[in-house]
Amino acid sequence: MRRLVLFSGLVTAAAVGTATLGVPEAVTGAYGARVYPAIQSVVTPLSNRTRVPVFDVVVLGLGLGLAVSAVVAVRRAWKRRRLAPLARVVLIGLAVLSAGYLWFLVAWGENYRRPGVEASIEGFQPDRVTPAAVRALADRAVEQANRLHAPAHAQGFPDLDAVPRALAEALHRVERELGRPTPTVFATPKRPLTAPYMRAVGVSGMLAPLFLETYLNPDLTGPERPYVLAHEWAHLSGFAPEEDASFVGVLAALQADVASRYSGWLFLVFEAARQLQPVTRDLVLAGLAEGPRRDQRAIEARLRSRVPWLDRASWVAYDRAIRAQGAESGVAGYGRVVQLLLGSGALERARATS
Repeated sequence: MRRLVLFSGLVTAAAVGTATLGVPEAVTGAYGARVYPAIQSVVTPLSNRTRVPVFDVVVLGLGLGLAVSAVVAVRRAWKRRRLAPLARVVLIGLAVLSAGYLWFLVAWGENYRRPGVEASIEGFQPDRVTPAAVRALADRAVEQANRLHAPAHAQGFPDLDAVPRALAEALHRVERELGRPTPTVFATPKRPLTAPYMRAVGVSGMLAPLFLETYLNPDLTGPERPYVLAHEWAHLSGFAPEEDASFVGVLAALQADVASRYSGWLFLVFEAARQLQPVTRDLVLAGLAEGPRRDQRAIEARLRSRVPWLDRASWVAYDRAIRAQGAESGVAGYGRVVQLLLGSGALERARATS
């Protein structure tokens, strides 16, 4: 009876957590200001103590354990001609999934239900986002990428498992500007056990939410690493929607060292160019020097390892998952970083440091 009560409570709580997207602003405010920073300041330092990707190990271990239990249950059910062993495994599986989902919500998932980054930007003006402004941003990104290529490569890019101090300090500044006074404890980047999957679906990095870890695709080129790391650290700071993490990540990169600035501008070259008409896009990209072009070709070569059908299925599943948590734009939010940058005027304020 106790087990049944525990199971019922876990499943019911998980169902309520899934359904209650309209959490009062006072609750999400308290979560963002006090609860999440307190959890993150404890969980991330603990997971930083090991180079092992804890999330991967736990998920793969639980999956293997449930699979073995299911095989054993099938054999017992067949032998006894009873469904009780199978029902027990199903109930255990549901209880484990429910407990995991509840911890996900408490440890990080409630960040999806907080107001977006636009709410923290004073004087956000959507009318600043015009085709001419996007073209100007693309031109500026090309100019900066050309200018910074040589010094960035001379400085060198951070190792995959490095914690670049300049990038961390820049992200702390952006956090404060956006009203997040509690500084994030940054996760040391880890190489995931699921790297082959990340390679197959073209994922550059991820926040492992249960233990608040940061994973980077081991195949990332040097020029990609600073911006991708800043993006994932922005998630760790509680900026859950993809457009918010991209906005915070690129601002941090553009205010850090020369390698990070080059990484941020190279990202913006192609992010802004994608939003231009084909003829205009070709004109803008024609101005890109051979150095940045070479870096972009290396990125494209990395992405050719994707498996098309798995790539599509993965992004559809991810889009549905984050929409279910309250991120209305889903994966389409990746492209909104240009609108956020232009509407906020943030790049003009960062001009002196970039």
